[in-house]
Amino acid sequence: MLWTPEGNPVTDGSFRSPAARDSAASALCTAALCAAVLCSVAPGRAQTPRRVAITYDDLPANIFRGDLSTFQEITGSLLAGIARHDIPAIGFVNESKLFVDDMIDPARVELLRSWMELGLELGNHSFSHPDINTTPLAAYQADVLRGEEWTRALLEEAAREPRFFRHPFLHTGLDLETKRSFEGFLEEHGYRVAPVTIDNQEWIFARAYDHAHVRHDQGLKKRIATEYVAYMDSIFGYYEQQSRALLGYELPQILLLHSNRLNAEVMDELVAAIKERGYVFITLEEALEDEAFRLPDEYAGRAGITWLHRWALTQGKRGAFFAGEPDVPQFVQDVYENPPPLSPPGDPDLRLTRRPESGCKASSQA
Repeated sequence: MLWTPEGNPVTDGSFRSPAARDSAASALCTAALCAAVLCSVAPGRAQTPRRVAITYDDLPANIFRGDLSTFQEITGSLLAGIARHDIPAIGFVNESKLFVDDMIDPARVELLRSWMELGLELGNHSFSHPDINTTPLAAYQADVLRGEEWTRALLEEAAREPRFFRHPFLHTGLDLETKRSFEGFLEEHGYRVAPVTIDNQEWIFARAYDHAHVRHDQGLKKRIATEYVAYMDSIFGYYEQQSRALLGYELPQILLLHSNRLNAEVMDELVAAIKERGYVFITLEEALEDEAFRLPDEYAGRAGITWLHRWALTQGKRGAFFAGEPDVPQFVQDVYENPPPLSPPGDPDLRLTRRPESGCKASSQA
């Protein structure tokens, strides 16, 4: 759910900008630190070429059916595209997906090893994708530690260790006390928060695409894929503008995607659109070297929003500053919410009653 600057929930899709939270995020920016960082990122500073780190949530895959063959199909296709385009991506793992009937499935662990064999990094996305806004902090932290067991073992084989944590739903806590306490917990366990600067509603396109796939509707899949690439192109433009408005330059972006069929099958078209905008691909670590990621983030609340907007809210931005975020085309929203009848009868009904596991925006339960 999205929220207006006045703190009211948006139910009709008319307001696409992120929430301003009640009063906690209003004027808590430390003035000296803001000034120091913003002076170091001088207005008008050019960045040529543009740079973006690609991150994937919900590994091994975010899919309707959790059968091994589908996990393998999507992982293989996604990694082939990542290798083909030489993208130094990072994947954030939900280790609950490695289990079948409460038993670890070695074949699913091997899917993560496939990422390692390409020299890619793995991060922690929790075990079961809980919501920090609705889960007691102690239980949430326990889930984070449970979610590193197999990932850590794989990384240790290559003399590496997990370094980054991505918040499920991009939720970071309803209040600053919870937020800061959890950030301290992460630091104690060797983790750094993996922020996002380009958030989006890719998950709606992905679910609609899956609906079309299970119905063997190639025409609908192609139409959704075409609209998805156009939407993502406009999303990049929106966050480029937001970066310039807030910082005076375009920072290295961090894009949130998911390991799903849509991104596996539309990789070439999406990469072409990103490159057409002048981007080269960098690691998450390289992106975080930019001074902007030292800016204060005093946002706490129900919404899961990009760090550009967290910094903006911390600096007192409201209302019109956030205007212009692109909408999901109505026909895609319609397929997501009301998929066509299944044919032949007997296929599983894939209609969802809630938002899928995702790091994007605020959850539908919020």
